[in-house]
Amino acid sequence: MSEVASPNRPLQLVAYGGVALAIAFELAVVWFALHPQVPPDYRAYYIDHSTTCLNQPISGDYRFGTTVSFRSDGGDQAKPLRVCGWEGPAGDGTHAVGTSARLRFALPGQLPDRVHLTLELVAITHDGYPSQHVMISANGKALTTAIALAGIPLTVDIDVPADVVGVDPGSLDLVLTLPDAIRMAQGDSDTRMRSIKLLSARLGPAQ
Repeated sequence: MSEVASPNRPLQLVAYGGVALAIAFELAVVWFALHPQVPPDYRAYYIDHSTTCLNQPISGDYRFGTTVSFRSDGGDQAKPLRVCGWEGPAGDGTHAVGTSARLRFALPGQLPDRVHLTLELVAITHDGYPSQHVMISANGKALTTAIALAGIPLTVDIDVPADVVGVDPGSLDLVLTLPDAIRMAQGDSDTRMRSIKLLSARLGPAQ
């Protein structure tokens, strides 16, 4: 005797197909959650937590060769240079907050053969922390490590190699990595840690 096809079989197939699609969708969501396709800066800040400084799309507008104050009197000139990791200014300087801070300098079309960077900074004063290491890199390449003493302004002078400038002819992106940054109060997050104040910055022809 031959079997009689169930009139509900097509509906069952549709239901099974719907369940399979739902499972596939859920698996895709889980996969993308575990392997998000996001920009490196976003991943470093929000997912890996490997930085406290989220890169911002600031212009870096800068007149090549001028000294920009990061004290209270230089806010308008300093603002276009501050990518992330800065707070203030507060009186005698702008606080770096977190474990790194960034600056961006837009570059002119014609550059001199030698480009020179000058930073004036000071380590914050806090019991048990007489100094702060400041690891300085530009366009992804290490330049130098400075040691700033608490309360004593330090001028850091760096000749920026041509191959570093050539990484991005349109701008120089500076990163100050601050491995000795301090939690000033219990419960402070990494993004609130303190280390140095930046007093001034200059990028121009070597003198």
